Amino acid sequence: MKKKFGQNFLINNDVVNRIINATNIDKNSQILEVGPGNGSLTKEIIKKNPKKFIAIEIDKSLKKNISDLFIKKNYNLLFQDALTFDENKNFSSNYTVISNLPYNISLTLLLKWIGKLNDKYSANRMVLMFQKEVGERILANLNSKKYGRITILCSAFFSINKICDVDKNNFFPIPKVDSTVLAFERLNKFKISFKNLDRLDKISYIFFNNRRKKLKKKIENYFSDSQIHNNNLKKLYDLRVENLSKDFFYNLVENL
Repeated sequence: MKKKFGQNFLINNDVVNRIINATNIDKNSQILEVGPGNGSLTKEIIKKNPKKFIAIEIDKSLKKNISDLFIKKNYNLLFQDALTFDENKNFSSNYTVISNLPYNISLTLLLKWIGKLNDKYSANRMVLMFQKEVGERILANLNSKKYGRITILCSAFFSINKICDVDKNNFFPIPKVDSTVLAFERLNKFKISFKNLDRLDKISYIFFNNRRKKLKKKIENYFSDSQIHNNNLKKLYDLRVENLSKDFFYNLVENL
């Protein structure tokens, strides 16, 4: 195991079982696991006998530990960077993502999978482990300091539920922080048109940049007079961004 990849292996079987139970794997499932590591999740995925299973591992030093698990024709262990892995070329239907995500790329991977939701096949369910603070940001409520861009972006396309918190002592090596497991279920109807994802990303960045400032100058700097008038943005001048609901952002990007 190479420390530079930031991996911490889950060693608590009870937590493993909670993750696996949350995935609802059956014989028709197609599964993507990122970072199989010591194989704790991998072994349980294979026991569920999914139709297809691909595990992506960047650390080639772990090959001896887990390669023997992949003996079925439609089960593959690939040693490459998950950030450059092409899901479109490897899955023939919607797939489930399961991962004890490396903390240093967790949000980058999450945003990658969100960006693929308009593809022919994409992740319809994800059960992912994050650093606890990141999980709290994803689930944050209106008017809280942790409410932010990632809250807005994820909720536009997924229903998200917390499966459990995981104490840092359930990993080896022991990380500095606790973790949280979240289940993402793709919405039947997105909160915005997918073509407006980039617009939502840009507008949420504008609003959440320097989040403690009131909104008057941001709105006047970034929106035209007609946009301010047509969307009744003047009423927001004395507010801060954490006071704006998710639906406000969704309605704004659809109406601009």
